[in-house]
Amino acid sequence: MPLSEKAQATRLRILEAGMRLFHRHGYNATGLDKIIKAAGVTKGNFYYYFKSKEALALESLDLQLEQRLKDLNKKVLHRSDSALETLLDLLSFISSAQKSQYNKGYICGCYFGNFTLELSTASTTIRDKVKSIFQQYIGLVESLLIKAKEAGEIPTHIDPAALSPVIISLIEGSILLDKADQSPQNMDNSIRFIQQVLSP
Repeated sequence: MPLSEKAQATRLRILEAGMRLFHRHGYNATGLDKIIKAAGVTKGNFYYYFKSKEALALESLDLQLEQRLKDLNKKVLHRSDSALETLLDLLSFISSAQKSQYNKGYICGCYFGNFTLELSTASTTIRDKVKSIFQQYIGLVESLLIKAKEAGEIPTHIDPAALSPVIISLIEGSILLDKADQSPQNMDNSIRFIQQVLSP
């Protein structure tokens, strides 16, 4: 039976509260009581919509990905730029998200990366989810590299399949260092390095 509009709104409120708290404090440091209080619901409400905190976390990963892809399509991927320009815009988009966090007072890092670091050895379900998400990012970068190579925008010796996970690894590493430093400078350095590697 489909949820009523009011029930859908309550469920989304719990989901968004959990997502905010997970991102700021981490999964293990975020107890159910904090989520319930932030969402303004009862414990019974929570368990009506989510069978566990892990179930909430899994759905929060899906929601985060959905929102991120929506923003990407709106701000980057819909343009008619060249493949190389689109790839660099994609990296700049990620960098701007990091700077936005910094301007709000606290760099929380990558939502997916945080879950990977915290839970990939503790939950196979979470690990499979974040692995799938990163594969989507790698696939997107690879497709842009393939188009850029076909258009002669990047050196012919570049192997898109080999380089795409390296680029994502470099970006994720930069996000981690920026989170440790609480300063968004490593990301820009990494983007400049990637630009140099891709220069014809």
